[in-house]
Amino acid sequence: MHCFAKLAVFGAVLLSLYATPSQAQADVQCSGTVNQTWKPGLQLLPRMVAYTNTSHYDQCNTSVPTLTSGSIHVSASFNNSCLANVGPSQATLQWNDGSASTFTFQGVGVNVVGNAQVFVSLGQVQSGRFAGDQVVLINSFLSTAFAACATPQGLTSLAGSTTLTFTRLL
Repeated sequence: MHCFAKLAVFGAVLLSLYATPSQAQADVQCSGTVNQTWKPGLQLLPRMVAYTNTSHYDQCNTSVPTLTSGSIHVSASFNNSCLANVGPSQATLQWNDGSASTFTFQGVGVNVVGNAQVFVSLGQVQSGRFAGDQVVLINSFLSTAFAACATPQGLTSLAGSTTLTFTRLL
């Protein structure tokens, strides 16, 4: 099974922890690209870093047919390392029609196999479109850049794929 197909299965399993299928209805399912940067670079041990995330979701299926794409831009500073990204965060998804969904989430990093890295975040839409929905956000990276975690400069950037699901609990 392809690495990203495994990630989709992993995300579905996580979503099932929130609700049984008879109690949930997906309001949003999006996929796209993610670019992340850290300054100073991430190392093996946690340290304070400035973080940016730019995610573009160009393929969205939503319960609102006019919403077809969106983007997230996050800038934050927090204690982080290559081994763990467990701090809470907040992001706002700007939809193609000008509306927004602001959600909070708790993330964890998972090193799947070798050069595959997955970051799974779970949370809830706090305000805007789809307020109250549960959130599953998965960022996936295939990269040899992870070796930089053991250098003085650290890991300064990653680019990969992202999926986002908002689910209404009934």
